[in-house]
Amino acid sequence: MGRLVQRLKGRAKSNLLLVLTVLLVLAVVLTVLFAGNYLVNRDNCGDENAVYDLSGIDFDSGKKVYLNGRWELFHGSLTVSDPENASDVSTFYDVPKSWSSVISEAGTYENGGAASYKCVIKNIDAEDYLTVYIPNITSAYRIFINGTPVTSSGVVSEDLNETWSAPSHNSLPFLLEKGEEYEMVIEVSAQKSSGIYMPVVLSNYGAENIYENSAIALRYILCGIVLFCAALFIVLKYSVNKELYSLWLPALAFVMAIRIVITNEGFMVLQPLLFNLSFEDVSVFVFASTYIIKLISLIYITKCFNIKVKDSVFAVFCLLFLAAAIGMNYLPNSIFDTYYYLTLNLFSSIIDIFIINRLCMEICKKREYALLYLLSYLFITVGVAVDTFYSNGILLPALSVFMPACFAAFVLITVLIHARRIKKLHDFALASKQLEIELESANTAIMLSQIQPHFLYNALNTIKSLIKRDPAKAETAIIDFSRYLRNNMDSLSKSDPVPISEELDHIKKYCGIEQLRFGDKLEIFYDIECTDFYVPVLSVQPLVENAIKHGVTKKAQGGSVTVSSFEDEKNYYVSVEDDGVGFDVNCLKADNSKSHVGLENITKRFNTIMGAEVEVNSEVGKGTKVKVRLPKDRNVKTLKESLNRISVENLIEEMNI
Repeated sequence: MGRLVQRLKGRAKSNLLLVLTVLLVLAVVLTVLFAGNYLVNRDNCGDENAVYDLSGIDFDSGKKVYLNGRWELFHGSLTVSDPENASDVSTFYDVPKSWSSVISEAGTYENGGAASYKCVIKNIDAEDYLTVYIPNITSAYRIFINGTPVTSSGVVSEDLNETWSAPSHNSLPFLLEKGEEYEMVIEVSAQKSSGIYMPVVLSNYGAENIYENSAIALRYILCGIVLFCAALFIVLKYSVNKELYSLWLPALAFVMAIRIVITNEGFMVLQPLLFNLSFEDVSVFVFASTYIIKLISLIYITKCFNIKVKDSVFAVFCLLFLAAAIGMNYLPNSIFDTYYYLTLNLFSSIIDIFIINRLCMEICKKREYALLYLLSYLFITVGVAVDTFYSNGILLPALSVFMPACFAAFVLITVLIHARRIKKLHDFALASKQLEIELESANTAIMLSQIQPHFLYNALNTIKSLIKRDPAKAETAIIDFSRYLRNNMDSLSKSDPVPISEELDHIKKYCGIEQLRFGDKLEIFYDIECTDFYVPVLSVQPLVENAIKHGVTKKAQGGSVTVSSFEDEKNYYVSVEDDGVGFDVNCLKADNSKSHVGLENITKRFNTIMGAEVEVNSEVGKGTKVKVRLPKDRNVKTLKESLNRISVENLIEEMNI
C-alpha cells in the first residue's frame, strides 16, 4: 500500500512538472510570436485602399518597414509583364496571407497559380538607396515600382511548368523622390504554394545587404557547430568506448544540420549545389525533417535513460508521420498553405509531449542529467515551433537564425553533459588503478596469512615424526609442503585469477599436510562437477583452512570438510562445508582477522574481481557452509579485464548512454 502511495505521488509530481513545462514552452513561443509581431505591426502604415504612408520612417538609419496590410489583388494575371492578357477584375486582399481560401468555381482549393499585387507608397524620406523584397517565400516573384523592375526571385510565369522559385533575390538599388507617390506591383507565380504569405520588406539597401550576409554567415557558423559536435560524438564512440555512446546522437545532429541548410538563408548557398532544385520542392524535406528530428530524439533520449518504450509507441509515431506525409501530398495545398502546414506540424507536438513527459518522470526519480536533457530538448521544441511560424509568415520579424541557434544550444548542452561524463570516466580510471593496487595488497596479505610460524612449525614437526616411522610418507609430505610453499610464494607475483583446477591442486597439497597432522580426525571430500572457470588466486584455499582450523579440529572427535563445485545456467558455484563446531554468524563482522583467515578480504576480492557473492551459513555445534556464487558473465581470466569491466559497468550505470 505504501509503495502504491509513493508511486501515485511520483506520478502526480511528474504530471505537474509536465504541465508546467508545456506551459513554459507555450509561453516562450507565444511571447516570441506576439511580441515580435507587435514590434513589426506598430509601424504599419497601410490603409483600406492599399495606400502606404511612409512619412516619419528613417530609412537611412537602417530602419526596415513591413508593408503588411491591404493590397489590391489581380488573381490569375501578371499585370505588368503581360498587360494584354491582364484582368481588370481585382479585390483587396491581406498580405501576408495565402490565397488558398479563394474558392474556385468547382468549389475546391486552388494549387499554385499566378497573380499580381498592387499598392501605393508615398511620403518616403530617404537619401540613400532602398531595396524591397519578400524573405523566405517559396513562390517566384518580381517587384516593379512605376513599371520598372527592381527585384526578382526565381522565374515568374503564367505557365506553371516554367515557374521556378529561389530563396535568394536579385535587387537593384533605387532612389525615390520625397513627397512623391509610387505604384508598387508584385507579380508572383508558384506551382504549389499560393499568394504572398510572407511580409514585404522595404529597407535601406546597404543595411539589408549587411544583414543578409551576416545572417548567412551566422547560420553556417551555427551549422558548423552542430556538425562539429556530431563528429565529436562519433569520435567519442570509436575512441573512448563503443558501448558508452550511441550513434543516434550524431545522427540527430546531422539531421539538424540538414534542416539548417535547407531553410531560409541556408538554401541560398546550397541551391546551386543541388542542380537549382526549386525552393518549393525543398519545403517537403523541411516538413519531413521536423518529424525525423523528433523521432530520432525520442530514440536517443529513451536510450540515454534506459527507458523502456513499447515498439507499438514507435510504430504509432511513425504512422503519424506517414499519415501527415500522405496528407501533405494528397490534401489540396496542404504543405504549402499556412493553416494546413501548421496543422500537420501540430501532430508532431504529440511526440514532444511524450518525450517531455518521460524526462519529467526521470527528473522526479532524481536521475542525474535528466534536467539538462529536458532543457536541451526544449531548445529543439521551441526552435522548430518558432521556425514553423516564421517560415509561414505568421511570425513576421526576421528571426531566421532562431532555430539554428536553438539547435546549436541543444548540441552544446549535450557536449557539456558528455564532458562531465568523460571526467567521471577519467575518475573511474583512477579509481580502477587504485583498486588494482588494493587488490594486489590484499593478495599479498592473504598469501602472508598462509605462512604463519605455527603452521610451519606444526608441518615440519609432522614431517620429522614421519621420517623414521614412514620415510615414504615423509618424502611425499616434504614434496607437498615444498609445493605448497612455492605456490604461496608464486602468489606474490600473481594478480590475475587462476583456474579452479589450479586452486584445487593447492588445496589438496595443504589438506594433505593437515591430514598427516590430524590423522583420522580429519576427512576431506571433493565433489567437483565443473572446472572450466576461474577464481581469484588463493581465494578458496583460505576457506578450507578456516573450515579445518576453526571448525573440524576444534571438535573432540574431529570431522570432515567437503569441497564442491557445480553450475547452473547463469552462475558457477564453489562451496566449502564442514561438520565442525560452527559459530554465530552475527558475530562474524565483529571478529578479528586472526580467528578467520582473511574472510573479509576474500569476500571483497571475490566481489570486486568476479562480481561474486559469498554466503556464510553456520550453526553452533553443527558446522559451517561457505557458498560462493560466481556469475558466468563476470568470470574473467585477467585482473585487467575485470577492472575494465568494473569501469564500464560503473560508467554505464552512471551515464546510461
